[in-house]
Order: sequence, then C-alpha cells, then structure tokens
Amino acid sequence: MNKLSLFCFILFILGSCNKPVESEDPAKFDEKGNLIVYSEEVYAKMWFKNRNLKVTVIDTFCINQKSRVLKDIQKGKLVYFGFHPREFKKMSEILLKYGIESKEHLGRCVRIGGFEPFCYEEEMYKEINRKYGNHFIDSIFRMVQKEYILEHPDVPYFEDGVDLREKYKSDLKKKK
Repeated sequence: MNKLSLFCFILFILGSCNKPVESEDPAKFDEKGNLIVYSEEVYAKMWFKNRNLKVTVIDTFCINQKSRVLKDIQKGKLVYFGFHPREFKKMSEILLKYGIESKEHLGRCVRIGGFEPFCYEEEMYKEINRKYGNHFIDSIFRMVQKEYILEHPDVPYFEDGVDLREKYKSDLKKKK
C-alpha cells in the first residue's frame, strides 16, 4: 500500500504543476504601446471583437513565404499562378517549355490588416518578369487566347464588353 500511496502522490504532484499557457497572440507591445500581431487569423479574431484596433502587424507568414520563394528561385524553380479557365492548359504547356510550372490560382481582393496573403505568388511573378520581361506572360496569354477563339469560333468570348471574335474575324475567315 505504501508504494501505491507514493505513486498517487507523485502523480498528484506532476499533474498539479503550473504549465505556462500558450496564447495565440503573444502579449508584446511596440514602442507606441500597440499590441504586436503576427497572424492574420489572430488579427481577424481581434478585429471582430474590437473594430478600432491599435496594433502593429508583423506579417511572419509573408516573411516566411519570401524566404521560401528565394530558396525555390535559387534552385531554378519558377511557378506561374493564374486563373484563365479556357486557356490555362495551353498556357501551362507553353510555360513548361520555359521551365515554368503552372498552378491555378484565384486570389482574393481583400486584405486583412497589413497582411499580404500572396507573397509567394507575387514574388514568383516578379521573378518571371525579371527573367523573361514584363510582357512575357501577357503575350503568351494573348497568343493562347487568340488560338482558343480561332479553334472555337461559335463560342462567344467577351472581354471588357467586346466579343473578341470580331477582333479576329479576318483570321477566322482565313481558317475556313
């Protein structure tokens, strides 16, 4: 019975130790007394409770994404992120010839606080522009877009309120 009592006592001691409670947001303040927020999720939760937040944002997600993109670029990895439902497959095939992977990506327009949700994607796009020129992606898209319209002349294709089939009417006639 003595061993059982000792065991229970040790179990009680270990179970009652005060463990530091980890918070989602470390209670650190900047020099102006504003709470420092590192996570978009934590910021959103705080904002819903108090819409007049006085915080300093340190976007660690973006910092980590920029570090990751630099490593990928050094390894020679380039990735194009875009969303062109009709042209994406053909664009991907062409970009792959240049050693550029493609991933479909439909980004949101809303930013929460000072957080940048697409740092990796933006830095990759900048690197592709740096390496191949500012109009590289656009010119491939326009070429593939025209090809799609010529291959599908009966499918309306509107851009900025204009049916692009009209733009390529002469090319459509040549094709027939």
